[in-house]
Amino acid sequence: MAADLALPHIDVGIVTNDREGALAFWNGLFGFPIEGEVSFPGLTIVRLKAGDAILRLCIPDEEVERKASPGSLETETGLRYVVLTVTNLDALVQTARSSGYIVPFDPREIRPGVRAVHILDGQGVTVELMETAPA
Repeated sequence: MAADLALPHIDVGIVTNDREGALAFWNGLFGFPIEGEVSFPGLTIVRLKAGDAILRLCIPDEEVERKASPGSLETETGLRYVVLTVTNLDALVQTARSSGYIVPFDPREIRPGVRAVHILDGQGVTVELMETAPA
């Protein structure tokens, strides 16, 4: 049986020990506005608006010892990357590089009229930016 989705997207939660670094990446680099914050015993969740979706930064009160590899997505299994379809790929790449984020390769055409690039958040998540050429 297929899921009958009430919303046409998937919200994602990312666990991080580095609140400021995660906010610098998701809010600072990509401009996802903070929608709110809620605390539970042992955990604070910061909600960021990402288009119609919500990105949840989950910050434990105590540092989590087992961390994801900060390397590129093929270094381990699990949820390793998210894709953002954008209209300003080159500007985001330039800003990411000047902010010190790793961009492992230059934007490249992955199929006719579609370019992509990866940006590493330094905490184990790879963001793939995709841009479609105007028709």
